[in-house]
Amino acid sequence: MKINQITKKNIKGDKIISVYWFAILFIVAGAVIYMVFLFYGKPYDFRKIESDILTTKISRCISEAGYIKDEIFEEGFKENFTGVCNLNFQVEDVYGWREQGQYFVEVEFLDFGSKQVLFSASEGNDNLKEFCDKKSKNLPICLDRNYYSLDKNGKKYQISILSIVRKTEKNA
Repeated sequence: MKINQITKKNIKGDKIISVYWFAILFIVAGAVIYMVFLFYGKPYDFRKIESDILTTKISRCISEAGYIKDEIFEEGFKENFTGVCNLNFQVEDVYGWREQGQYFVEVEFLDFGSKQVLFSASEGNDNLKEFCDKKSKNLPICLDRNYYSLDKNGKKYQISILSIVRKTEKNA
């Protein structure tokens, strides 16, 4: 008879543990759902990264190992800037993006001593430049980067690259 009493006590203890087990299970499931909602709740804004990649690609197209490439000084560079640097400004046709133009890039070559603009090349939607002074979540991202380089003769240049990415409807 003592054996039956011991087994009845163990069964009651198992029922109490199973209630706590389900409570812990619901708490863990709720925490996982909450974390997934936080992670996927709003879109990530890739415009800053995209403008940084665009600026880096242009700077590698213009100069290599600290020296400006020879084809940059040729006359065709200004007219065919995107072709020389192998840039593609085509975007998906979402929210009417193809008509508006989502990118703008401007490259200026300045004299190192006088900071006078020697020549420049630009491509894209130049209306985006007016938003660079303003700060807001729903405005284009502007990245202005300067660096110094030499030509083959040793003349020093300051190169200024302005890249702008709009895509506000999808990212902001």
